[in-house]
Amino acid sequence: MRATVYLRISQDRNGDELGVARQREDADRLIASRGWVKVTEHVDNDISAAGKRRRPGFEALIADIEASRVEVVVGWTFDRICRTPRDRLRLLEVGRQHGVVIALVRGSDIDLTTPAGRLTAGVLGEVAQHEIDVKADRQRRAAEQTAALGKPAAGPRPFGFAADRMTLDPAEADAIRGAYRSVLGGGSLAGIARDWNARGLRSSRYAANERPNWSAETVKALLLKPRNAGIRAHRGEEVGRAQWTAIVPEETYRAAVVLLTDPNRRQSRPVGRYLLTGVARCGVCGATVQAGARRTYHSYRCPSLGHVARRGDHLDAYISEMVVTYLSRPEARDLLVDHERPDVDALRERAHAIRVRLDSLATDFADEDLTASQLRTATQRMRARLAEVETELADAGKVDLLGDLVTAEDVELAWTAMETDRQRAAIHALMRITLHPPGRGARYFDPSTVAVQWNA
Repeated sequence: MRATVYLRISQDRNGDELGVARQREDADRLIASRGWVKVTEHVDNDISAAGKRRRPGFEALIADIEASRVEVVVGWTFDRICRTPRDRLRLLEVGRQHGVVIALVRGSDIDLTTPAGRLTAGVLGEVAQHEIDVKADRQRRAAEQTAALGKPAAGPRPFGFAADRMTLDPAEADAIRGAYRSVLGGGSLAGIARDWNARGLRSSRYAANERPNWSAETVKALLLKPRNAGIRAHRGEEVGRAQWTAIVPEETYRAAVVLLTDPNRRQSRPVGRYLLTGVARCGVCGATVQAGARRTYHSYRCPSLGHVARRGDHLDAYISEMVVTYLSRPEARDLLVDHERPDVDALRERAHAIRVRLDSLATDFADEDLTASQLRTATQRMRARLAEVETELADAGKVDLLGDLVTAEDVELAWTAMETDRQRAAIHALMRITLHPPGRGARYFDPSTVAVQWNA
């Protein structure tokens, strides 16, 4: 009889294929003892049979049976060959049609042409499915317990953390803090992605990829992770404080979530390369100017009727000097004084207490201390309170656009080091710029044609 051998192991952590090698030795020994002829062998190493992942070896096995190339399928145990009802049904149908016998190294022969053989295969398959269900339930419960204890979940190392997923990676954590400051200060996600790619920062998930792996979308997804604020989430729900150190305060994270999830935020608009793009206005029609590059310098022009055309490098230097001078004044720190700032620590405690109460409501319902209607009403009320507290935390976390500049020892140095999109946001907060036509034939920069109205 012609035999085919199917070998599979779910996990091969070392990649040495020792598991399938052991199966092969025993399968070959069984074939020799029966006097069969081994014609093919199919291997699925490091592939689970319990999920939806395609198994090339199993597909080749089915093809062998359908082509009538074999009469016997040799496997270690039945659950090494198939574990899901879908695969089991395929094997039973094709095996019955082509008169195939399944010979198990750790088991008896199963003749799929007989009712008893198909019953045996069905029972073994249900046993394997039961093992999958029990394992999944055990893993699910363990994951819930891990989350409730504030411990990190299994999986790839999160960006910002060391391999233990508890200790912060200094360079990556600092990059994440800078990203939050940038976004809340008016910076763009695309700008952060470009900076991280240029610096060679790599997501642990794509560390081996030589191409830049940060984009506006992946940066946004990272900044929306509760773990950055030391909050443990499970299945999309926040469950409490985490055991690891937070990278940013909770109020900073809440503020970023509000900003990044705002449906009115236009993520797709292009980010201008030059300082006054979309900031300065035409003195004739009031439209915001657009920039165009020439060979040696850029210029700003009115986009509609060309009312104004001004040399950009002179304007940028003039406005930058005004900003630096303005923010270098001793009284500039008054811009940062917020007499209505809420008590952040108290808000955090309130949020924690509400989450604990939400957890206890489920216990009260299980103990029949609450009816379903009471549970629903209480849960809605507590979630509304939690949303209010999180909104207050988000307001407290909105960094002042001018904070890094006003508190800097050297304002000019801090301004020069700032990204262009953050400089634009600061200018928006400080002033309104109107560009008037310099007059026909003007060859020199005239500050009097630039009207600046300070907002504060």
